[in-house]
Amino acid sequence: MVATPSINSLPYEVRQTIYSLLGQHHTNSYRWHGGPTSTIAHYATVSREWQEEFERFTFREIRVTPNSLKCFAHVFKSPRRRAIVQTLRFHISLDTYPSYLDGEQETSAERRRSTEIVTEALGTFFQAMTHWRKTDTSPLGLDLHLLVDSPNDSATLLGRNGTPLVTGRAMTSHLKLNLETLSLPLIDIFSGFRCTGRHMQPTSLLAIVSKLQMLEYLDVELNHDSARKRDVQQRNNFVIGLEQYAETVRVLSLRRPSPMITPSTAPPKEPWSDFYAHLRAFSRQCESFEFDDCIDAAQFFVPFMAGPLPSNESPKSHQEVPLWARLKRLNVRNSYMMKEPYLRVPNRVEALAHVQKVLVAIGRASLRMPELQFARVCQYVLNDDQLEWFVLTYECYAGRAVLRLRGFVPGKAMIDAWKHPITEKRVEFHIHVEGNDSNAPEL
Repeated sequence: MVATPSINSLPYEVRQTIYSLLGQHHTNSYRWHGGPTSTIAHYATVSREWQEEFERFTFREIRVTPNSLKCFAHVFKSPRRRAIVQTLRFHISLDTYPSYLDGEQETSAERRRSTEIVTEALGTFFQAMTHWRKTDTSPLGLDLHLLVDSPNDSATLLGRNGTPLVTGRAMTSHLKLNLETLSLPLIDIFSGFRCTGRHMQPTSLLAIVSKLQMLEYLDVELNHDSARKRDVQQRNNFVIGLEQYAETVRVLSLRRPSPMITPSTAPPKEPWSDFYAHLRAFSRQCESFEFDDCIDAAQFFVPFMAGPLPSNESPKSHQEVPLWARLKRLNVRNSYMMKEPYLRVPNRVEALAHVQKVLVAIGRASLRMPELQFARVCQYVLNDDQLEWFVLTYECYAGRAVLRLRGFVPGKAMIDAWKHPITEKRVEFHIHVEGNDSNAPEL
């Protein structure tokens, strides 16, 4: 009787293919968090070789909690295992609360308690990560995803996409760190940082960012719908601090918090304010920049709203006109919902006029983006519960630039605004208007 051949008798390349196929099949089922092993983890128990191969899949993305930090440190003593990790998800759970408080903001005492939990957890986590060295990790560095929420923040109701909605308490109870007691060591192993869950005050985010010395990618929420002096100052301090503490960031993504239950007064229209001036200045170091309603595109691109097109020579008369020498990707999303707390206009006519100005201004600004390869500008207008989309997509590769438009017909001003920068690059220029809606407005 012929013995069954062992998998170890197969050529190395064949074994690697088998491991890879098994790993890809179970990629969506793994999550290490110090608890029960996932399906793919069982393969690691077959042999030492299988263990090392399947850890390449199970350890790519690690979920860590304050309670599992000790176990995490033990499992990842090995430099071999540390080199596998690509993303660390640090999940901080706040106190639970009964369902009848779903729509109520946290009390002062509860806010202080949340602050204590987050401040202490971050201090412990950062201290644990000081035992990691940059040489232990991938040359690309690690992504840090900070998630802070309560187990009760998910409502029983489902949204349109089938995911649970967030409770009113989760939307309105913002987080902050105790900056007087916070003591975080400098860390050089993280190249990306993303924060989700409860909205965190911008200056608290900045305190974390300031400790990530090699940060290249930043994806955070920025409050946008309050004219209160404290909130305006938070925004200003955050963007001014970026210039000081985020010099290495090349990919910047700014998101609005979840809509407020109780609308507040919109921030004043001050395109030349310290906030917009410093944000324009900081964005010049970016290779990729995206934002939604937390930034008003009309205010951000105000230098390109009127007057002659800025020159590439940047004469003295255009000293305040930014040059995005590195920018390759731009993604802009703004809403004109005609209701709080979004960007607001009194009627559809003014909304369309605003959309047209933004699309033209960004086209003019693209002249100051010599390396731009991709841009997507989405403007949404909600009128009588009817959502209108106006989408412009720009792609420039291999000596060919294509402008794709959806939801509107381009007017002469818009075509000229985008055609001029493309002509300067001496590439082919093509325009495609998608759809065949005879009611589409001309912008």
